Amino acid sequence: MQQKRFFVPFIVLAYFFCIPGSQAFTFTLSQQDLNQFIGMAFPQTQYYQGIKAVFDHPVITLSDNNQVAVNVDIDATQGSQYVKANATLSGKIYYDGIKGELQIIRPMLEDVTLTESTLNDDAQVRRWIEQLTGQSAPMILLLDFRSLNLSFIGNRVPRAMHVEKGQLVIDY
Repeated sequence: MQQKRFFVPFIVLAYFFCIPGSQAFTFTLSQQDLNQFIGMAFPQTQYYQGIKAVFDHPVITLSDNNQVAVNVDIDATQGSQYVKANATLSGKIYYDGIKGELQIIRPMLEDVTLTESTLNDDAQVRRWIEQLTGQSAPMILLLDFRSLNLSFIGNRVPRAMHVEKGQLVIDY
């Protein structure tokens, strides 16, 4: 009788692992785990009107209704001048299943703290930051699942994702 109890779960596990392409499964990532994954996608560089902005050291906070906040360091340069700041962007997390990308859509600049600047007119920089606060920024790419090597699941991209109880739920 002892042998039968071991044999049945073994067959179920063997079936599950031998046919990964046809099995659907779900797993969750905590905020801490998600921050480690997202860190692999940074630094990210964007250009806007002659300004090179490098975003780095993201820290994500998940909320209900797929809301997310990302705290990030920004190094912006134009010619020989630069500005370093810490900023918080908030928006809605979105998974594009066709592209395999986890994104923040319509991120809003919530808070900016200027940490260093070589600009002569700090008051102008502060006015510029105040004007940008509350404005929608371009989409932010958090993770590109097609570029990750996830051979343990057959390099499949997720079907869907959503935030639940402070965790990212990923459906394959």
